[in-house]
Amino acid sequence: MRLYRFRLFSFFILLMLPFCKVFADDDIDRELDVVHYAYANYLGSGIYRTTGQNASIINLPFAYDIDTEGKTTYGLRLPLSLGFFDFDFSDIPSVELPSEVGTATFTPGVALSYQYSENLAIETYLDYGYAKNFTSGFNVSVHSAGISSLYNFTFQNMDSIWATRLYYAAYHGNGFSVHDSYAAFQMGLDIGLPFKYQVLSYSFQPRIFTTAFWYFDDVELNSQKSLLDTGVSNVTLSNSMEFGVTLKFDNVIGYSWAGFDRLGLSYRFSDDFSAFRLLFSFPI
Repeated sequence: MRLYRFRLFSFFILLMLPFCKVFADDDIDRELDVVHYAYANYLGSGIYRTTGQNASIINLPFAYDIDTEGKTTYGLRLPLSLGFFDFDFSDIPSVELPSEVGTATFTPGVALSYQYSENLAIETYLDYGYAKNFTSGFNVSVHSAGISSLYNFTFQNMDSIWATRLYYAAYHGNGFSVHDSYAAFQMGLDIGLPFKYQVLSYSFQPRIFTTAFWYFDDVELNSQKSLLDTGVSNVTLSNSMEFGVTLKFDNVIGYSWAGFDRLGLSYRFSDDFSAFRLLFSFPI
């Protein structure tokens, strides 16, 4: 059964990769113009489009619960984000992984969840990791921290979650002078529709959500090209909106630490910025 779940998990990942494909007019721009890979684990999976640059990232939000003591659960965060440049639909039948990884971001951390009441949970995390662009050779150190509240309630027979988050992320160049940071407040609503479906042995519930972001420091989505060419401007965000649909599975697909219980698609947008995102975890 574990091998079956792992194969099914791998198939979903491979199936989603074509939707994360980078589209660019020439190979040089394709390889250099990347929404900053340092923020990949906090921006999430998707096809990101901004003024003068495109990018594609797939985010695998691996995590593992270590122990629960009373109302407190301790865990490890193992998020991994990859940027792919050469994966096509034709690769799916042979189940071949892409031969080229453009960027990689790994920011392991610790997490704590406290069940304050029957309906309210408080969560916090601290990450520190590393991100690399294999094409340009640039690499950066990344750190992030945040705190969240999740309030569960029922509205007209629909189980719902009201989520608020406050978090901070930053990166510093290793061997070259570059750094950036931002802080954000996020608020959103996730609603479960009052019915379920089943595919094979997996039962799931359709859910819809919407969320908004406000950035205390403008987020600079600078590309590697802007690092090399001062004539290339960056795109900055002060706020953004997102809405989407997810399927919430009753059981984890894959392993407990390397699987997912959600699969969805969303659209995030702001001035000079838009992203179609793939979701493998709680979307808010």
